[in-house]
Amino acid sequence: MNKIKVSIVILTYNGIKEHLKETIKAIYQQNCNFSYEIIAIDSESTDRTVDFIKKNSKIRLKKIPKSEFSHGKTRRLGAEMAKGELVIFLTQDATPANSHWLKDLTKNFDDPEVVGVCGRVLARKDAFLLKKIEVRNDLSGRDQKIIAKIGDKEAFEKLSFYEKRLNYYFFNDVSSCVRKDYYLEKPVIDVSFAEDVEFAKMALADGKKIVFEPDSLVFHSHEYTPIISYKRNFVDSKYHKDELGVKNVPTVKHLLKNVWWQIKRDLGESNNYDASMIEKAEAIAYSPIIHFAEQLGQYRGTKE
Repeated sequence: MNKIKVSIVILTYNGIKEHLKETIKAIYQQNCNFSYEIIAIDSESTDRTVDFIKKNSKIRLKKIPKSEFSHGKTRRLGAEMAKGELVIFLTQDATPANSHWLKDLTKNFDDPEVVGVCGRVLARKDAFLLKKIEVRNDLSGRDQKIIAKIGDKEAFEKLSFYEKRLNYYFFNDVSSCVRKDYYLEKPVIDVSFAEDVEFAKMALADGKKIVFEPDSLVFHSHEYTPIISYKRNFVDSKYHKDELGVKNVPTVKHLLKNVWWQIKRDLGESNNYDASMIEKAEAIAYSPIIHFAEQLGQYRGTKE
């Protein structure tokens, strides 16, 4: 039997309605010249997720109590279980977009300085128009490759946080790969949010390289309600304030300005998509609602 090179770790919870079957099928269809394994860590799913995983003999299942789950520690558990020298972290609803997702996500590790690679995220084909615009404009929606390494530390420290986030701290665990030996020799990233950013910060501080590889593609998008969008943005903003010292939306003026900018962006970019006039009209009508909820969450998170 060939030595396993890559371990794909998927954290599951009620994944049947979250594209898990589609994701596993896409993994099995990968075209690569090395062996890989799949590890699923399930946090007490109450649907048929565990039964589905057990029927797939190629998947190693680990069950943990829901109370023990955290984005940092649970991924660490997956890396500790891994037999491969490279560990891929893939969310249960991130579906590889083609048969070379795996090969493209791992090809940069020929460079020994590279310790982490993340791939590009595309909105699902049936996603709402506003979601397609949002995903395309996200850091992980870009189509240009980025190889990040801190050369001149003094010049790096002079950059604004947003410049650092754009070109250095872009790491995203929706679809990512890390060098296992390096990952396990570092302290456990025991955080409930933004474990991927914390990994990038740590690796770059060590003089290592982080890569954004746009050739490795997954479909991943969620249609959040205004309430859920508010809550997610609240957590995001509070993390930036508490852990990074950054106030995303410090005033009501900033809130309103950001909403207005996003509405203008949606208006301008909606014509770039093949959508009916009704779909475009619905998107533009919904734009102020969803973006106000997002920015209100950012503002309240900053003030918390």
